[in-house]
Amino acid sequence: MAGHSYVIRQQDRDTAVAFIDSQISKDPRWFSNVESQRMVAEREYRDIKADPPSFNEWCRKWMNETQWAQIKEAISLAREQKETLKRVRPDKTISLTHRAWEILSDLARQDDATLSEVIVNRLGRDWVTVYVRTESRYTNAPNNRQHALDKKRYVTNG
Repeated sequence: MAGHSYVIRQQDRDTAVAFIDSQISKDPRWFSNVESQRMVAEREYRDIKADPPSFNEWCRKWMNETQWAQIKEAISLAREQKETLKRVRPDKTISLTHRAWEILSDLARQDDATLSEVIVNRLGRDWVTVYVRTESRYTNAPNNRQHALDKKRYVTNG
């Protein structure tokens, strides 16, 4: 539809797909008001959702200027949220054994994700943080008092 030069990058594709899916669920005519065009666009969209190079081609073919502006705004907001999260919760560095790194790397390739995303996506939903009140006795000179400490313990659901 639009001869657009904007390219949706690999790291933004999930945001773009989620945005398009959301628009379709709100208004099935988001692709087009013409039934025959809409059916072709939807069929092609289902076929290319998992194929990043074809995804940009589909967008250039079917999206108009307004839709491009909307998707760029959605991507921009998602990036801002991600950057804000990084400032609030900075990344942590960990050490892995070589074998653990190999396993995570293989899973990341399979999932087309980062190592962190593999950990969060595959393990994150199975873990919850439970706060348990525990007693810790120590001398707090000169008053010699007892103090309670909060400790985090991680347990699995189920």
